[in-house]
Amino acid sequence: MGVLDDIRRAAFELRQTDPQEAVRVLRRAAQQGGEAEVLARGALGEIYLDEFGDLDGAEHEFRRVLQLAPGLTAAEIGLARARRQSGDLKGAETAFLRAIEGLSRDIRGFREAETLPEGAEEVVLTLLETAVELAELRKGAVPLDEEVLGWAAAQNLFDDDDDKDDWVRFHALWTQLRILTGRPEEAVTALREAERQGELPSEEAKELLGLALRELGVAPVVQLGRKSTKS
Repeated sequence: MGVLDDIRRAAFELRQTDPQEAVRVLRRAAQQGGEAEVLARGALGEIYLDEFGDLDGAEHEFRRVLQLAPGLTAAEIGLARARRQSGDLKGAETAFLRAIEGLSRDIRGFREAETLPEGAEEVVLTLLETAVELAELRKGAVPLDEEVLGWAAAQNLFDDDDDKDDWVRFHALWTQLRILTGRPEEAVTALREAERQGELPSEEAKELLGLALRELGVAPVVQLGRKSTKS
């Protein structure tokens, strides 16, 4: 098994079953330098943050990744989350802003290319997720050009023959963002259109609409079944 395979196994499997062993594997991998060190230290930062709650350790790893690969958005997001949990809200905001800028730049590149790269949908979803986290932190507006989200939907980036999971995640995050930035009416309109277009299954649409309507102070309409009059 190669170094990159070791990193993947530690990052996705061992971290759930034996995080201490995952750390040992990733430490060894980081000694290889280059891309292996970037990937290994990024995974270490996530494990320290999510599995151990070691904020100092997580921040150290993410900062080291950014020294090795300046502007890497995954590391900026990890650093922002570590800073937020440690109470450094200004530092968290700065890192989130850098991540949003980098992800937006990536998407602009997608739009200019003749063909969309594999994984483009995940970049859009990560951008939305990061914008939601920043909106929660700021309790208000974020510097995001939401026209790129409309473009992503128009490109059918989230289509999947087997399920609607990516569409549901996309609309759930955009609904959160609209609510956090004081636009629940816009969320209601968009969700009804998404259901009409077949992007959202009815149950998921109903749940998300309920969130937006409650924000407006409107109780969702409950459909009651009619009782049979037959004896």
